[in-house]
Amino acid sequence: MAQKSVFWGIWGGLFLLLMPINVGYAIETPHLSIHELTGRLSPDRVQGLAHSAEEALKQILEFWSAGPRVSDFGKIRVELDKPRAGIYASVFVWGKVEGRKTRIVKIFGVDEKPQMMFHKLTHAVFPNNDKLIRNMMGIPMEVKFGNPLTFPMCGHKNDTWVLAMRKVKSYIPLEELGPDHEQWGMSTREGLPVVVDGARQHRAYAESGSLGMYLLNTHGIEKIKTFNRLSHQKERPWAEVFGLPLGGLEKGWVESLDSIQKAEEKNISALTELLKSNPEGACSRPSAKPSGPRKK
Repeated sequence: MAQKSVFWGIWGGLFLLLMPINVGYAIETPHLSIHELTGRLSPDRVQGLAHSAEEALKQILEFWSAGPRVSDFGKIRVELDKPRAGIYASVFVWGKVEGRKTRIVKIFGVDEKPQMMFHKLTHAVFPNNDKLIRNMMGIPMEVKFGNPLTFPMCGHKNDTWVLAMRKVKSYIPLEELGPDHEQWGMSTREGLPVVVDGARQHRAYAESGSLGMYLLNTHGIEKIKTFNRLSHQKERPWAEVFGLPLGGLEKGWVESLDSIQKAEEKNISALTELLKSNPEGACSRPSAKPSGPRKK
């Protein structure tokens, strides 16, 4: 794989920062404004990426039965840029275009299939200040429709990563995953999110993605949307929406993971060794690849 790393390091996450934007070569789609910032992409490549991003957004909107919110915020601006320090990733940020608050998805590294594009486009559709909520909505979209090599999967199922993390006793109780960067092994410096504990960051993201898929499968799309909407008015209304407090939901989720442990034993063992030998970089290791076909 030509990409140096699928681990997104310091460029991951959503941060609410009003950023000045340089106007560059752009292509307009019905819901997106695509800007080529590398200075190296051919018009055909930009057109192809623009089509892929518009189709990705279409899949997200159809899945959630949601609107693009263009009337609220304008088109989503998608910036195609070079990888940062060899890292391929996408991030969602708030910016301003001509004085208007604008949603921006920055894609770092576009010479191959973009990383985390579905994940971050979902954030643009459902912006939320709570890191757990936005990740448990965004990561499942990457699982269902996007790039399986992207962080935090890195070629494996989030469920399998969590089972391996439980085996090496590095699992993080969900109550410890707060709404801000600090509980996720991250911090903010000069307005940007930075990773201060890569192992914790990976554990937190894998857990939130696995939890999000579990809630979708057991409680359905509408309840997730309701949970997201109400979370803007009150703090994480778990019981109000799902009928159980967080502890009860966590118990059911962990039991569902335990039920697939035997079928995933080979992959769990491989990931366990990676986590033991290099917990910081397990997700970016070339050997972190699926041993069989990946189901979507």
